[in-house]
Amino acid sequence: MSEQIKLNRCGVSLDELERAAVLCLQTFAPENGVPYYGCFSGGKDSVVIKEIARRSGVSVDWHYNVTTIDQPELCKFIKREHPDVTWEHSKHGNFFKRILTNGFPTRRRRWCCEEYKETQTPVGRRMIFGIRAAESPRRRNAWKQVTAHKRTGEWVINPIISWTDDDVWSYIRSREIPYCSLYDEGFKRLGCVGCPMSTRRRADFARWPRFERLWRKAFRLLWEKRTGKLQRGGVEWFGDAKFDSWEEMFEWWISNDPLPTDDDECEGLPLV
Repeated sequence: MSEQIKLNRCGVSLDELERAAVLCLQTFAPENGVPYYGCFSGGKDSVVIKEIARRSGVSVDWHYNVTTIDQPELCKFIKREHPDVTWEHSKHGNFFKRILTNGFPTRRRRWCCEEYKETQTPVGRRMIFGIRAAESPRRRNAWKQVTAHKRTGEWVINPIISWTDDDVWSYIRSREIPYCSLYDEGFKRLGCVGCPMSTRRRADFARWPRFERLWRKAFRLLWEKRTGKLQRGGVEWFGDAKFDSWEEMFEWWISNDPLPTDDDECEGLPLV
């Protein structure tokens, strides 16, 4: 059975999924002559929505938000295969210098996403995202095919919101869409090296040691800048944690273990 007529778990063919996604983009295309604002990360979902947009005939300009800590292979892939994509740089500049102001990001305080991945939010533009409900319960509950953007109120169109991982990969292979080589090495998701949401940070740092050196330097400088000093509320920086050095603090951060305090009920609250 060919990929074009292979049915997914809901009994829907790839051709039907494609037609529905194309129709979605055509139906909600901006009427003011302004192109869609396409959000492109270089991952598997992005290459799919970009291909679907091409097949739909709608006008789109594509944008990649530069984090400065994305995997080198991903950046090279975008430059090589998608030269039409505009690289958008955050006004906050170098990510590691920003740590000295904001502190290091944690699972509960991901300022990095807000300032580097979501910073370019165009006003008055209808946007295309590659978000899918299958990625997480949070996305399944928060996103629909058409969702109002939380900041601008503009429509965000998610043409593949109902697609599964299998749907995405079947489409990529059947349409012979180029994709980043990291997927062939076992990576499930692409993006920032050292992301606090990742469970494979040690493996990533072994693969890209330059990024580990940069993270460690940022932790050292942060420790030197703030240890022994008081926060606005009069509480000492890092005072609740039993760290003796920045190295120990870094090892805790990379481990995803609970915050080391005298309280056995600690749930790993962020330090900063």
